[in-house]
Amino acid sequence: MFSENTLQRLLAIIPHNAAYHSPLDGLIIYHSDKPFSYENIIQEPSICIVVHGEREVRLGERSLYFNPRHFMFCPVDVPMCGRVLEATPENPFVVLSMKIDLAMVNQLLFHQKIDVVQHKGVSEVFMPWHLDRHLENAFERLLLLHENPKNMHFIASLIQQEIYYRLLQSDQGEQLRQMVNFDSNTQKIAKATQYLQKYFRETVRMDTLAELSGMSLSGFHHHFKVLTTLSPLQYQKSLRLIEAKRLITQENIAVSAAAYQVGYESPSQFSREYKRYFGVTPSER
Repeated sequence: MFSENTLQRLLAIIPHNAAYHSPLDGLIIYHSDKPFSYENIIQEPSICIVVHGEREVRLGERSLYFNPRHFMFCPVDVPMCGRVLEATPENPFVVLSMKIDLAMVNQLLFHQKIDVVQHKGVSEVFMPWHLDRHLENAFERLLLLHENPKNMHFIASLIQQEIYYRLLQSDQGEQLRQMVNFDSNTQKIAKATQYLQKYFRETVRMDTLAELSGMSLSGFHHHFKVLTTLSPLQYQKSLRLIEAKRLITQENIAVSAAAYQVGYESPSQFSREYKRYFGVTPSER
């Protein structure tokens, strides 16, 4: 777990109750001193670590819980929602998200001889992975660079290389390696997720997605679920519901109109699925 000293030094740097976009590209630190829910998130390929507190992450109808002893590894874009149940000014919630720099990972693999761990069996990418002390220490040093940003970018690149080196030797090493392999299953499924994000309002044929990914239909379904924890239809449904909630809550669009805009033909079906996903009806917001 991150030390109390590190937490207090970090709290003195970052804005409170806001998302802090670090000068380091792709690094975001979010602070809150009150409970909250989040719904409109497409998590990019990244590593996420709860610095202080605990959060629930929901992927479809599955819930996972993360605290400072864990990290979350996300290899492809995935729609998610969740909540933080406990947070106060004295015990705030703080989480960091570092977008994975594929070019840096590729250079590391090209120039260094790294024994990438071959994880036995199906590797569940979104499970709470143990944050060992070496990885934790590297992230602490990365965060505390913000105290003195003069040499931040040079030193940060060295620390990030260390982070990727240690990840490549962890149980997620093969998943990280596949992210930079042009013909890997990860890259193939990434094409399908990008297609679904672009055309989520439309009726999408599964054989079209399988062909786009260069896989058989059964192989596509299997690898899609391994990498996202969702079936392709659940993934599309999540995108539709997330966008519908944005339309209803942020743009004040009527429930039925929002349902049609995101691709539903039946407002009643939309309401049922909305409540199942968010826990409230569209009218309750």
